Amino acid sequence: MDFESAELLTLCVKRVRGLKRTHLVDASWIWTEPHSRRLKLRLTVSQEVGGGAALQQDLVVEFVVRTRNCDACNKVAAKDTWQAKVQVRQRAEHPRTLLALEQQLLRHKLVGDVIDVKKSAEGPFFPLP
Repeated sequence: MDFESAELLTLCVKRVRGLKRTHLVDASWIWTEPHSRRLKLRLTVSQEVGGGAALQQDLVVEFVVRTRNCDACNKVAAKDTWQAKVQVRQRAEHPRTLLALEQQLLRHKLVGDVIDVKKSAEGPFFPLP
């Protein structure tokens, strides 16, 4: 969809609240700098007031363009530049803490994200993407 196109104009006009009670006479774009990420509309609305007289008014509506990528696109764009490395140390004789950690990883479905598990003298070590 192109900026300042007729399709985008109709989409923006539909998002303006309060137009159902009035009659939309005209809608047009107001020029803004392309890098400003602002879209300005000039709307001309009219409404019938008592005695059959019509009141017509111009108003300016401003929209802010916010760009955002989906999570999958962010991961592709990042290209393995971030990683979390977790090392768990347990000095107790019983493995209850490690079993509880394993259950939490299973419950939150993070087991597929674990790249590798390395065993060391101080405890298991597993990097996450």
